[in-house]
Amino acid sequence: MLRLDGYSVSLKELIRTVESNAKVELAPESVDRMTVSRQVVDDILKTDKVVYGINTGFGKLANQRISPDDLKQLQRNLIRSHAAGVGPLFSEKIVRYILLLKINSLARGYSGIRPEVVQRMVEFYNRGLLSAISSKGSVGASGDLAPLAELALTLTGEGDFLGPDGSRHPAEEVLEGEGLEPLTLLEKEGLSLINGTQVSTALAVAGYAQAKNLLDSMTLIGAFSTEVMLGADTAFRPEIQEARNQVGQKRAAAMLFRVMQDSGFRHSHNECNRVQDFYSLRCIPQVHGSAYDALDFASGIIEREINSATDNPLTLTETGELVSGGNFHAAPIGHVLDYLAIVMTDLGNMSERRIAAFQDSSQSQVPMFLVQTPGLNSGFMIAHVTAASLASENKILSHPATVDTIPTSANQEDHVSMAPNAGRKLLQIIENAEWICGIEYLCCAQAADFHHELALSPITQNFYQQLRETVPFMEEDGVFHHHIETGTRLIREGVLVDIWERENG
Repeated sequence: MLRLDGYSVSLKELIRTVESNAKVELAPESVDRMTVSRQVVDDILKTDKVVYGINTGFGKLANQRISPDDLKQLQRNLIRSHAAGVGPLFSEKIVRYILLLKINSLARGYSGIRPEVVQRMVEFYNRGLLSAISSKGSVGASGDLAPLAELALTLTGEGDFLGPDGSRHPAEEVLEGEGLEPLTLLEKEGLSLINGTQVSTALAVAGYAQAKNLLDSMTLIGAFSTEVMLGADTAFRPEIQEARNQVGQKRAAAMLFRVMQDSGFRHSHNECNRVQDFYSLRCIPQVHGSAYDALDFASGIIEREINSATDNPLTLTETGELVSGGNFHAAPIGHVLDYLAIVMTDLGNMSERRIAAFQDSSQSQVPMFLVQTPGLNSGFMIAHVTAASLASENKILSHPATVDTIPTSANQEDHVSMAPNAGRKLLQIIENAEWICGIEYLCCAQAADFHHELALSPITQNFYQQLRETVPFMEEDGVFHHHIETGTRLIREGVLVDIWERENG
């Protein structure tokens, strides 16, 4: 069970909790902090002070004072009016991340929300009650307002919950079926729920997890490609990496070198005159190593954001103040998302180049287009075209989202992060790159079968056998789509990474 305290939740713990559907709980000390934070709000309500977020309008309307009699209605109106998202619903996994991130942010004790409201969110998570949240409509400042408003609505018995098949179910009916009473939000609580970077951060967490699996898979497949195209492992030797002194490069090269050990393919041409391989084989350590460094950098920023209070205003319990700031601005997450988008696009580019090399006998050392009778058969020709299409699409998608900003709220919110757009783009880029990697995987197995006299390394033999359980050697043309589906599914599900980890303890 993951204990949410707002301070110490790791990125790995968060991913593992969502992937395994484990239960969560609030740390007792976080309940104490939230209680003290709420007392700051209650104390301010006893005065005649005008304080943003409690007795004023929002955004450009911050100078509009609200009557004490209307403060609960103010919170109700806030989440209703801000629930203006559009487009497809976020997946169940993304909503789980959003919910956990919101709970953990509130547990930090800066938001002036009652512990019972946050405890209800914990109950929602543990019961699998996930809000139906539209994926489009947030600019990433002042927080992820529209999607978080759809999260907040379900607490009050409005909005919809997400069904297992992606359908919508009215919150009022679901809560009644669960025996739960809708909550009435008090002063400040609606704003605490909808203000923050949790949607942007959820996309970053999901993107990181998928990118990490794909990078590992692409590195392993890169070694497989090098092996079956009769490439050399000399460029992966540790001495070369020591000369460069880049951490990620050493890591990638170690994987590549280890995968190719005890390969009959490699030993078959120890004395050949091919002294240097083309770049998309020889430079895998440098390119993939840079990607490892990028992911390590991103993980630090994402983990810090997981344990951050990002709504506005915030309570300062030491002084009893409620202070406005800009923690809702998702620039740190948006910049990281754009960075990872560029990195994953480049990995897809390199994989596509290896797929292209497989089509050319002078590079692949096998028949043209990986088929015994090219001409009569087209072989892998159009599979490569598909990979090229996906790589090109990723180049378009990797244009940074965060270099754009559109002022909102009558120019009060005049610089916004666009982090949610960056997050959705990243997930699409990763999906496309997974398809590319799946196609390269098919090429590797097909090329291996043209060298029956040579033995694969023990690790790549496992990769080969895993694919050949469902995808046969293609002696002649057939429908390719299903094979690409299978190869990509094995990549996406982390099957190759699991084999690698078993082989290496």
